[in-house]
Amino acid sequence: MRWGLGKFGRVISGRNCTQWMWPCTTTSFHGLGVPWISSENPRRSDELSAFADMKFNVDNMKIIQLGIALSYENGIIAGTWEFNFKFLIETELFFSNMFTHVLSRHRDLKWLTFHGLYDLAYMVKLVTKKPLPVSMLDFTEIIATVFGCCVLDVKYMARFYDDLHRGELGLEKLAKILGVKRIGGSHQAGSDSLLTARVFARMKTMYGIEESRFVGFLYGVTTRICEPVRTQVLPTFPRCCEPGIPQLCQVLPASRYCQPMIHGVFLHPPIIQHQYRVL
Repeated sequence: MRWGLGKFGRVISGRNCTQWMWPCTTTSFHGLGVPWISSENPRRSDELSAFADMKFNVDNMKIIQLGIALSYENGIIAGTWEFNFKFLIETELFFSNMFTHVLSRHRDLKWLTFHGLYDLAYMVKLVTKKPLPVSMLDFTEIIATVFGCCVLDVKYMARFYDDLHRGELGLEKLAKILGVKRIGGSHQAGSDSLLTARVFARMKTMYGIEESRFVGFLYGVTTRICEPVRTQVLPTFPRCCEPGIPQLCQVLPASRYCQPMIHGVFLHPPIIQHQYRVL
């Protein structure tokens, strides 16, 4: 399960990667925990506090393990990798550059996670090499920019099914309910990513899950992952309706826009209008 980064890079960068529609990712990391309190809106405060804690932890700590399982649309596992980071700058830079190359080539991948707020945060940090943004909205936009909008969280999906305890269970207990056996040791990133992929495949089979209902939602986060809409603003130029020709609107050249003055009085001051039509 532990392959070198070089071999992983050659495999996942290959042309067959587009067939592996579901990269499932998990991470292992140290945690800290910082107090952050707001009393304006208790429910919203909980989410803001969780994000503030996560940002502090991710910005100040390093990832220990990264697990990636690739599966086909029908649930068949194509391969599983586990990377153990040794806190070497060269290793992180190599992985960051390699992963950025993969993401740029394969924008149609669908990403799967389980309670994946921290997992995605650490991967965003690896790719961007920057601290996390200061707001949840900006963070979800960066996720969409890096991974695309097709991100699903298995724990979030379990919230909508009573016999799955509405998402209150961890990955191990959820797998037992669904009859999915773990391969490898618990709390190992590679084994967790493989188990998450198999749990998702079983849920799709048992419940006929419509993926579109859950795309872009993470467990414990109200802000949906979606790419920001950038509206193009075209510049408008000042127009002048000359007093002598009221029916004609024309663009003023720079020399005409700065109207001359005689004895301190403007000659024919222009009428500036940004919405106009030629009569």
